[in-house]
Amino acid sequence: MAKRKTSAITPEQESEAQRIIDNMTPKELEQMAAFEQEFSKMPEEMQDAMFEFVQQLQRMPAKKREELYEAFNKLYPLQDGAGDSTDFDGDDEDEEWDDEDNFEDADYPHFLLDDEVLKYTLRITLRRLKPAIYRKFIVPSNISLRHLSELLIELMGWSGDHLNQFRNGNDYYAPAYQRENEMPVFFGPARNHDQEDIKLSDILYDKGKTIEWEYDFGDSWRHDVRLSSIGEYAEGEPLVSFVKGERACPPEDCGGIWGYEELLELHAKRQAHKRLSREEKDRLEWHDMVDDFDPEDYDTDLAREICEEFCE
Repeated sequence: MAKRKTSAITPEQESEAQRIIDNMTPKELEQMAAFEQEFSKMPEEMQDAMFEFVQQLQRMPAKKREELYEAFNKLYPLQDGAGDSTDFDGDDEDEEWDDEDNFEDADYPHFLLDDEVLKYTLRITLRRLKPAIYRKFIVPSNISLRHLSELLIELMGWSGDHLNQFRNGNDYYAPAYQRENEMPVFFGPARNHDQEDIKLSDILYDKGKTIEWEYDFGDSWRHDVRLSSIGEYAEGEPLVSFVKGERACPPEDCGGIWGYEELLELHAKRQAHKRLSREEKDRLEWHDMVDDFDPEDYDTDLAREICEEFCE
């Protein structure tokens, strides 16, 4: 296959691109990462065509380019109003989160109808970190993926302020509010689904089978959710319960696995009373990795309380 043609990037273009990235909010960076993920699924011929289109735009006079953008926005409006700061799916950021807040628990069933409800023991493990950060717990096989994602967020220790999705092959499962205004998938074999409509046993049904759960598309925290065992509930046994877990959850917005590993190195230096620069100290404090932070600590009592509340 022919190698993709690339045009030389001038220092001015590189500087302008860096300026744009530096001024992006964490949410905008997260959206850009999500777009790159979708772009990578496209056939290479389609990627080449899009690169060529962008190069043609760059060669246009600025006025002509603005006229083209204006015409495109009339055909496919991506903004609620001229001059407003909007994200790529056309919703103002505050409005998007309002939609989520309005999507209350009563709007979707936590457990979906099924002829047989089995006892699933799951183990969720954060990828590419050793020793492993994991949680082991029990849920019913008919738990909705939306309810399960909320449980995973709490048991892992994430804040829930970022997007999440399950992935099983070419199928992606995200909360309905998250998918409400997304652009349809035009290219590639990817298929999108609402988490509220799918029960766990629809995609995880054999012992030892694993599916992926991703949290925060910017930092890209990827987890393996493994079905450790399948059984039956004893009479009076709670539907959701905690088994065990190890190690603290990484701080959010720290740059993913590699950013967290760098922070752990700085924390170890601090614990060993080695000299740190002001910038390194500020970085640790910004992510709440102060002297009392222990990467090996996990509050199992809190985890049990979380599971008890999910049974109510």
